[in-house]
Amino acid sequence: MRVLRIWAAAHLYSFVTLVACISTISISGTKFYYSDGSQFYIKGVAYGASTLVDVLSNTAQCTRDKLGVNTIRVYYVDTTANHDGCMSAFANAGIYVLVALDSAYSAINRASPGWTSSQYNNFTSVMDAFATYNNTFAFVAGNEVINDIDTSSAALYVKAAALDLKKYRDGKGYREIPVGYTGADVNTLAPFLQNYLACGSYAIDFFGQNNYAWCGQSSFTESGYSDEYADASNFNIPIFFSEVGCNTVQPRPFTDQAAILGADMDNLWSGAIVYEWLEEANDYGLVGYASTGVMSGTPTPMPSGGFSNLMSQWGTLTPTGTPSSSYTPNGTPPSCPSSTASGWGINGNAALPTLNKAAVSTRSTSSSTSSSTSPTAAASGKSSTGATKATGSAGAATSDTGTGNLNLNASGSTSTSGGSLSTGAIAGIAVGIVALVITAALVAFLLWRRRRKQRNSPPLDLSPEGLEVGEPPPKPELDSTAIGVPVSQHEAQPELQDASANRTPAGSELHSSPAFTTSTLGRAEMGNSPTPQSATNAVPTSELSTTPATPKPASAQLQPQPQQPISQRPVAPSNSTALKANAPWETDPFPYPQPEVTATQAQKTPLLSETDDDDELKRLEEEERRVDAAIAESERIRALKEEKTALQARKTALLEAKQKASRT
Repeated sequence: MRVLRIWAAAHLYSFVTLVACISTISISGTKFYYSDGSQFYIKGVAYGASTLVDVLSNTAQCTRDKLGVNTIRVYYVDTTANHDGCMSAFANAGIYVLVALDSAYSAINRASPGWTSSQYNNFTSVMDAFATYNNTFAFVAGNEVINDIDTSSAALYVKAAALDLKKYRDGKGYREIPVGYTGADVNTLAPFLQNYLACGSYAIDFFGQNNYAWCGQSSFTESGYSDEYADASNFNIPIFFSEVGCNTVQPRPFTDQAAILGADMDNLWSGAIVYEWLEEANDYGLVGYASTGVMSGTPTPMPSGGFSNLMSQWGTLTPTGTPSSSYTPNGTPPSCPSSTASGWGINGNAALPTLNKAAVSTRSTSSSTSSSTSPTAAASGKSSTGATKATGSAGAATSDTGTGNLNLNASGSTSTSGGSLSTGAIAGIAVGIVALVITAALVAFLLWRRRRKQRNSPPLDLSPEGLEVGEPPPKPELDSTAIGVPVSQHEAQPELQDASANRTPAGSELHSSPAFTTSTLGRAEMGNSPTPQSATNAVPTSELSTTPATPKPASAQLQPQPQQPISQRPVAPSNSTALKANAPWETDPFPYPQPEVTATQAQKTPLLSETDDDDELKRLEEEERRVDAAIAESERIRALKEEKTALQARKTALLEAKQKASRT
């Protein structure tokens, strides 16, 4: 039982900790907010490897956080793996996760763009795996799919994918986890791509810009960060750096963090993600392991990575931003770019090739890692540095390509804060209800076990006859007013059914006749008992016990009878072998062998007085004994009643507790 309680408590604790120990992040205008209304800024690290390894399935590595990050970015996850350990460890450390929905096998192919049912199934399977975690920060529907003007037509499919994924998210009842895009570091492409994905009614939820222009001790203007800031000045959705960290100067000083999280950009930019955690051949790693490119064992800061420099920068940069209560978001999206023959290739009003799938329809069971055609376009690397990364475009299946139909019922606009409860608050309430239901069920189970154990225990013996089941049979009590009344004036009381099977006449037949009185009993009827048989036979044999029994007066009023002389009590002969029960209806005296009485002993044996005074004295003594017995029986009955009342109170309390638990 104790093991069961510990198990239930542990699972309840782990469940509540996993889902409710960290605030959710929501969007209002161009800003990210905690559920308490304070603004959220990203201090993140790209967490992964160039190979397709699910780093979120390695719980031991997820417990390390000396750097001070609050966000990590992952480029690949295996939807068949368990991620509870890492997500719980990150939640306990206050770390959020930016999850890629695509992979090298499902990403939109820039060379031959499309948006298919196979890709949809892979993307939504990742969403299903991470939508329930409170610290899932956002989903990335594509990374550097468009890397120059010539591939700008692929943006049409990126925007269609984001719209379908948001419809799926809302149809499944998930909280409004943002769905966005992260773009390549191409100066001539950025303003067109950013404005196209953010314009219109079906905009993405956020835009992440990869940028490696700030190297060494550069500046806000020299690095081009000022141009990035100006290009996004008319944005109505959040924007942040999804990859930063030029490595031409080593160790990397990370002086750009002061501009991003400081006065230059913090009113519009929402932070940055540093590339990357693991040291690989591209020489961007903050830490290394004993085996190159493998996250196993204890990590060691790389001399060239600038681990301590980044930790120092983040330790001094704590922007507070604007509370949601003081912020009025800009609801006007940027203007959509127009297509040109030698420039941007998509008109802003072009129909999106969405799949028009029902949001809660049954999906195919293909895994996110299901094989399709081999990638025909290599994963794009850092545009300015040529370093490789894990995520890139891949060849897509050619079946079930999305059409150009628009679903006007879907809303792609970014959610804004309002007067109603936030999604995070609703999720918190739901978690509280679930925890309460589990607790109530556990309490009800424990009460049920306790009650069953009590039912299996031996019942209390509440009757003087030693009955094991039920209540004792009703026994008439003497009227308290009759105790002081002479025997001849007692009122008749109802007689109990005699349970004795060994007697020939019933006990009630004895008491129904007024002839059976002390004065009419002869020597044979009296036997060898000095006590008159009228008192002895008042209690049936089956009711004899160690406690005094209630005397049973005759059923009719006793009438005075002529007094008969009482002879000397006879002495049994020495050869007596009678074994009969000495009952009043037996005529044979002395049923049990008696010792022989000598003449000397017989002379010492007192004779019963034959006078009326002695007989009256005998009756008074017998009446006194009867009254004493009645008093004792009354006290015993009173004690039994008190005990029964206590048992009934306990029974009522348990029933009320059980009913209350069932109502809960």
